[in-house]
Amino acid sequence: MDSLCVVVPKKKAEPVRKRLLEKGILRKGLQVRSDAKSVYLPITQRVDLCYPIETMSFDELQEQVKDYRLLVDVPDGLRSKLPSSYDVLGSVALVKMSEEVLPYAGQIGKAIMTVQSAVRTVCVDSGVKEEYRTRDLRVVAGDDTTETTHREYGLVFKMDVRNVFFSPRLATERDIVAKQVQPGEVVVDMFAGIGPFSIMIARTRQPKAVYAVDTNPEAIRYMRENMALNKVTTVIPVLGDAREEVPKLGPADRIIMNLPHNARDFLPEAIGALRPGGVVHFYEIMEDSELDARFGMIADEAVRRGRVMKELGRRKVKSYSPTMSFYAFDLSFL
Repeated sequence: MDSLCVVVPKKKAEPVRKRLLEKGILRKGLQVRSDAKSVYLPITQRVDLCYPIETMSFDELQEQVKDYRLLVDVPDGLRSKLPSSYDVLGSVALVKMSEEVLPYAGQIGKAIMTVQSAVRTVCVDSGVKEEYRTRDLRVVAGDDTTETTHREYGLVFKMDVRNVFFSPRLATERDIVAKQVQPGEVVVDMFAGIGPFSIMIARTRQPKAVYAVDTNPEAIRYMRENMALNKVTTVIPVLGDAREEVPKLGPADRIIMNLPHNARDFLPEAIGALRPGGVVHFYEIMEDSELDARFGMIADEAVRRGRVMKELGRRKVKSYSPTMSFYAFDLSFL
């Protein structure tokens, strides 16, 4: 369609565009044009900016569909059962589906790729398998590869989502914990995976050492790659069971226990490895009604170990079901 436009030298285009936005006369919905020397900014009315004004033809911008569900052709009775959310890890999207919509998995995957331009692979996520906490995945659209590079808070994490566990939904939680670490601390990450907690702490907080423990050899391999990618040297990867390895590491100032279904089973080792006054970041998925009871259970375990527990904070990280949530406790043990 035809529109008035301001003809601006390329080097001046961005500041002029901002001025037009501030004045409220930059015409929206039209594709900005350019050539070798000039940029043509469509406007709603004439304006005196000491640049030529012309009338030109512009292409209209197509409104991008953001909700993939609008692109999926399913019976009306199933539309409400389409997944409302999914995780994107770099170029891979992971989506949980109910049995009713699984026959449409390929169509759902293609629709997600349409609205997420960076996604090259879509997988159905059937849940976490017990050994190594890896996901049970099946590629339903795009490339048949599950290795990807994910970015968060300026850090880079390489992984194969089929062989290691990583949750992008914990990015804010990792930042919250990292900001509590003081320079010179010794930190133990008991279930470190590919190292997102450990590497963020090492990169941003100048710890003395971060011992990153995991039983999965693939996770340790990617952790080492991610240490190099993020240029950190104070993370010490430890391959093995946390029960056996953590007592060997010496007193820690801070211990991270991100194993939400089983962390309580490792409390004796964590408390025993902590300096007096040290901090444990404890995670568990539990019924909302059990929150105070879980706090009491941890306090009782501290007493059995000859320690006194002090609560520094608790927060709901995310909802897990209508009655259950993923909680974090920040606890000091004197």
